[in-house]
Amino acid sequence: MSTAKVLTKLRRAAPPVVDCFRNAKLYRRERLANDLYPPEFVVLFTWLGAKQKYAYKYANCWTSRGHDVLHVTTSVRDLLFPKTGAEVTASRVVDFLDRADKNILIHGLSVGSYLTQRVLMQAKDSIRVTHQLFDSFTVCSGIEAGVEHAVSPRYREIAKRSVKIYTQLADLSSINKAEAFALTSPYPSPIMFIHSLADNVAPYSAMVPVIEAARRVGPVRTHIIPEKEKVPHVTIMKCLGEEKYMGMLYDFVEEHRKDGFVADTTHTPGEKTMNPGLSVLS
Repeated sequence: MSTAKVLTKLRRAAPPVVDCFRNAKLYRRERLANDLYPPEFVVLFTWLGAKQKYAYKYANCWTSRGHDVLHVTTSVRDLLFPKTGAEVTASRVVDFLDRADKNILIHGLSVGSYLTQRVLMQAKDSIRVTHQLFDSFTVCSGIEAGVEHAVSPRYREIAKRSVKIYTQLADLSSINKAEAFALTSPYPSPIMFIHSLADNVAPYSAMVPVIEAARRVGPVRTHIIPEKEKVPHVTIMKCLGEEKYMGMLYDFVEEHRKDGFVADTTHTPGEKTMNPGLSVLS
């Protein structure tokens, strides 16, 4: 195999990665044959304690289709101590995106939906989010199970007891505010929810109010996997396969890209514009 072919294969196997700030990495898009790139910049919020090798599979789904991807993680500590963890990360994400002259596509998985809401709360008046895609959306009631499954099996019982005490004694205002935002004033852009009825971490019944709230402000599509399929939490892409999974997401993205749906925010045109001078996105 020629050197050129080897390098091409390596580039396709691992897109260049840039460390942006704590908890965030930028995956650069792959070169497309036609040089026609989609307009959206993807922000990927993964599940609690997601390992890089697994998160990369989701990032690669987008980079291989010509999107730059900002991958944002949430550690157990960041979730349990949001004032110095998740909220700080959310502010950094907003600052980063505020400097980019891009339409933003959100892809949130599991507890990543909490951090997503924290970002959208701050970004509502400044950043253009054109699509929101949620896989295994997890509300406040699912955080205990999320933490339990984010640690090694040998420590799960300890984690379960510890988080139960934490939720009884700690200040959950940050998490509750994020959930209240999703229920009362969600960001008004097209949203797709993918969920399994066999999900024991994030029961579908708990997110029904979130779906109903989203329908009040914009287009919504749901893809619900029957319980008999026995698809566990955050394994939908694995069970469906990448092509079918991304086919569903991309069908939704393209439908509402053509519709030209514009979010109705309180932002006044000309009051604040995005700064196109972010070289890392050029």
